[in-house]
Amino acid sequence: MQKISVAIVGWGNVGRGCKRAIEETSDLVLAGVVRRPTTVSLEEVELQNTKVVSDITKLKDVDVVLLCIPSREVPDKIAQYQKMGYSTVDSFDEHERIVTVRKEADITAKAKKVVSIIAAGWDPGTDSAIRGIMKVVSITGYTTTTFGGTAGGRSMGHTALVKTIPGVKNGVALTLANGRGKHKRKVYLELMPDANFGEIDRAIRNDPYFMNDPLEIEVVKSVDKYNTLQHAGSIERTGMQVNQRYDVAGINPEFTANVMVSCARACMAAKAKGEYGCYTFIERPLIDYLPGNTLEEKLEGY
Repeated sequence: MQKISVAIVGWGNVGRGCKRAIEETSDLVLAGVVRRPTTVSLEEVELQNTKVVSDITKLKDVDVVLLCIPSREVPDKIAQYQKMGYSTVDSFDEHERIVTVRKEADITAKAKKVVSIIAAGWDPGTDSAIRGIMKVVSITGYTTTTFGGTAGGRSMGHTALVKTIPGVKNGVALTLANGRGKHKRKVYLELMPDANFGEIDRAIRNDPYFMNDPLEIEVVKSVDKYNTLQHAGSIERTGMQVNQRYDVAGINPEFTANVMVSCARACMAAKAKGEYGCYTFIERPLIDYLPGNTLEEKLEGY
């Protein structure tokens, strides 16, 4: 069977996780990594024997592009790669914008006969599927999703946003539980010597990422102590005499990377059927995400 050729765009925590996940598969192969022109020549142990480019056209026979980039860059990059004829997967995490971004990307995907799967990570993504299954089990009821636990967990999107603010040398944004289904944010910042904390504080508090939850911002000498990659979450649904609960915990970017890599299979399965378009994670059949050449292999353990 011909392997699915995958390119990774972006070389942060999620990009690194995608490379590790691809290496664990037997049906996917890494075509290469696309980095910014300013970093493409940097030598890293993890990229030995890997083709690294600043322009994806320098890679051959790419089937699916994994967009391992900040969420705010995703909509434009989806369009860019779709127009070049590539299918794409991303982990866009702005819940309230997913439907709009999907509709826009669907038009281009159909026109270019490619497949895009958006918002495909932990949450949104697999957690979205769990919430859907819970609704099947309890047709009416009440669902809550609680992130972070008491220790707090790293929010990838929030952290990426904080690091882009002028005057911030380094930063990390944690999500902590604040009661069932409620959350609060804690941001730790290292500032540049000439940074204006007042301006940085306002920029964070006025950003849509941070406007809906209680927020504490603290300046520290080093964020290393707080710079965890761990995260956790719990989904609960009660209704129709059924109580359901799903718990997950682990390395946040690894969650996301594993889901994105599995989505490469679903992209190719949809393309093989001529079902071009842009989809959220829950719109594609679960079996298409699973490894295996035959139905029997995919259903092993069913």
